[in-house]
Amino acid sequence: MPSRLFPLGGPVSEKDIVDREDFLLSLGIRLIEGQSIMLAGPRRIGKTSLALEVLRRLKTKDSYVAFIDLFRYNTKKQLSLAIIDACLENRSGISKTTAALKDGLKRIASGARLTAKIQDLEFEVGLPGEGRDDDELFNYALRLPEILAKKDKKQIVVVFDEFQEVIRIAGEDTLKVMRSYFQRQEGVSYLFLGSKEGMMNTIFGDKRQAFYRFATILPIPPIPTDAWKEYLSSKYLEKRIAVNERTILEILDLSGGHPQDTMLLCSEIYYALIEAGEATLTLDFVRTGYTRALLTLSPVFDELLDELGKVANVRHVLIGIAKGLRIYSGLSGNPNEIKRAVDTLVSRAVIEKSSRGSYNFVEPMLKHYLIEKIDVY
Repeated sequence: MPSRLFPLGGPVSEKDIVDREDFLLSLGIRLIEGQSIMLAGPRRIGKTSLALEVLRRLKTKDSYVAFIDLFRYNTKKQLSLAIIDACLENRSGISKTTAALKDGLKRIASGARLTAKIQDLEFEVGLPGEGRDDDELFNYALRLPEILAKKDKKQIVVVFDEFQEVIRIAGEDTLKVMRSYFQRQEGVSYLFLGSKEGMMNTIFGDKRQAFYRFATILPIPPIPTDAWKEYLSSKYLEKRIAVNERTILEILDLSGGHPQDTMLLCSEIYYALIEAGEATLTLDFVRTGYTRALLTLSPVFDELLDELGKVANVRHVLIGIAKGLRIYSGLSGNPNEIKRAVDTLVSRAVIEKSSRGSYNFVEPMLKHYLIEKIDVY
């Protein structure tokens, strides 16, 4: 089945990661040398894609890798088994190793080989999860990366995606337990990803927190315009669609170079061209694609605005920024409440400071969507 021209809705493949080579190289070197890293930023900017690509490269260099997405779990036991499975997959080649063992595969020939691969990893009380309380299982899961690294003489890199969710799953005190294990481990490095930038910066940057200064905080660099131009032009040319610099620049101006918004906009433009039977990208097709992309994003933006609207003055501040007003001189209201609203929006990576009293939208398409909705508010 042919793949879509522009990837949407999840991590992208190596060929669709635009101009991140220097960052990927640096990230891989740091992790393989044992340094732990934290990457924070809003959802849909490519953190997971970068992490998976780093893991793919490290695996080809004979390192062990493990990826755990905390959004998928609700209990400490679920998280523990996910960590164990991700680690054991390096040996067994099975993503649900513990489930395979408990389903009885250990009793057949191939299962016997699977059991032999893991029997030296200190399953003191039966199989993982059998006869153990949640804390005992969790402590074992936290120890397993180092056990595996030492047994097999490998460097193992463990990625926790949406790491701030550990507080929802197991409580804030769990961070202290995790740090107590991680800080002494050898042969293990960690990559922590998080979409709630304020929470992540607190977890890793507040000296009162357990993970203070445990990981190096790296900013994810923006994608240069020239790199986007080269990538987008080549993608359209794959389908024999003629493009010019003006139309590509218009796309990037509308999307602001936001990774997933740009991919979505280009995808909608592509389908508009196909439906019209045209093979030349014009500004009219860019505008048609843009209208369609905004409709697709409207539920995402509405959900975000509803959540942000629970904080006083947030919508007032957002609309003011969308209109180009300066925060404190151009907006009415209590300055302290406006500051709290601004701090909330910055911590959620909805806006970023451009100069004194001025802010830009991280996602320009949200700005355009707000302008269209101002009359509703």
